[in-house]
Amino acid sequence: MAADVMAGAALLAPDQAPRPLLPNEPRVLDKEAEQLLTERFLLPVLPALEALFRLLRGQIDPALRQAGPGKDGKPYPLGWCLEISQAVQNALQRLQPVSLPPLAAQGYAALAAFLANGGRFRQVWGDLRGEYFQNAFLAGTLYIDASNDTVVPTKPPVEILPLEQARFVPIEDFEHFGRVAARYWGARAFPNHVLPSLAPYFPLLTVTAEGAVCLQSATNYMIALTCTAGFQPSEQVLAALPMDRDLAGRLAQCLADLPIEVVQDPERGRTLALDACRELRACGASASDDRRTRACLAMLEVNRVLEGVVLGR
Repeated sequence: MAADVMAGAALLAPDQAPRPLLPNEPRVLDKEAEQLLTERFLLPVLPALEALFRLLRGQIDPALRQAGPGKDGKPYPLGWCLEISQAVQNALQRLQPVSLPPLAAQGYAALAAFLANGGRFRQVWGDLRGEYFQNAFLAGTLYIDASNDTVVPTKPPVEILPLEQARFVPIEDFEHFGRVAARYWGARAFPNHVLPSLAPYFPLLTVTAEGAVCLQSATNYMIALTCTAGFQPSEQVLAALPMDRDLAGRLAQCLADLPIEVVQDPERGRTLALDACRELRACGASASDDRRTRACLAMLEVNRVLEGVVLGR
């Protein structure tokens, strides 16, 4: 079954065309068309649709549970929403409908008919109720969460709601990202005034109450959000007051051996980071060019080093 099929709606006039979707953005492009398809194919069979995704969770859970140790010392499925969503999507594409029990087969048939008639099904990521970052699916105008138990394990593993009721929204900017990080991870977000060449792509550093540090954000959505807006979202948070000098100095010491410019003086780092945003905007850097690739590789190395850093100890 195709996992991402665009609706075959009539083209809008140029002045009515919606902004293209960012990667994994939880937004419905053509609400009227998708709502009609959702009402026709999916709403009449919600129990069957839930049975299908519960069956998929049952298929992928054993392998993920045995894949490795729990995250941050927590047992599976806590914190595994991305891995579960990806595994469910892969399992759905490989599914053999003839092997399904009747209720799940009905859900599969409805989803297949929805897609065949132009509906859209895709994996999305965003802010769930102002409390969590969450990975889920959009099927038309339905929010399908196949990893509903990854924060509170006593919840049902699958939740299906109309998107408007789910309170699942796109991350608007890096300030919004920082607010959710504070609620979800208990993390404080600082402007990245230590690694100015990476700051246009990764303008935040988060520090949890336990002292864990991470360069943010390594999601395709957040990178595309800033790149497509000419790095202005990054510039907005980087223009804040320089990060704490003591914190900047400690991070600079931890990262000193990396083959990348590391700045101990946060005021100088702030200036260099803002200059880097403006230079990339002037040269038309995009979310798909070599600069982004190099920045992502450097970010992975930075976060690898930071995995072994616990501030305050």
